Amino acid sequence: MRRPVGYIKRAPRIDYSRPAVLVDSGGVEHQVSVIDISSSGFKLQVTALPRIGDMVTLRVDKSAPVQAQIRWAVAGQAGGVFLTPVDSSLLP
Repeated sequence: MRRPVGYIKRAPRIDYSRPAVLVDSGGVEHQVSVIDISSSGFKLQVTALPRIGDMVTLRVDKSAPVQAQIRWAVAGQAGGVFLTPVDSSLLP
């Protein structure tokens, strides 16, 4: 099955640019910056690349921590999907 021209599978991303904390599966906290976010995922600026497939917790400002999985990591950036949808309009 071919996708129609212009079709984008992922949810629309919102430019976000906020500091955050990424807690890896070992409990280690990493200071990161959220570049963009959607109801289903996110892109981060990182200093240490997380492991692809790692189950993590993302904490942004005063929002509740969100469980996610890292799907890609390269050249100082990483992306992941939330394990449950997030209402990005509720984020500070």
